[in-house]
Amino acid sequence: MATYTITINERTKAGKSLVGYLRSLGVIDEPNDTTLAAISEIRNGGGTRCDSFDDYLKTVSSL
Repeated sequence: MATYTITINERTKAGKSLVGYLRSLGVIDEPNDTTLAAISEIRNGGGTRCDSFDDYLKTVSSL
């Protein structure tokens, strides 16, 4: 089986049609509630920012 990566401009009529068709086939998965909540959190300025990988490791280990 082959894997293809394509870029689709969803702002155009053709792009919207193609994405709609791919969704109807089940090729494109819709994000779940957890993913949508995470995206919303980041857009609203939330999340955790780390300045270095060591910072990241400290943050993750404290969870």
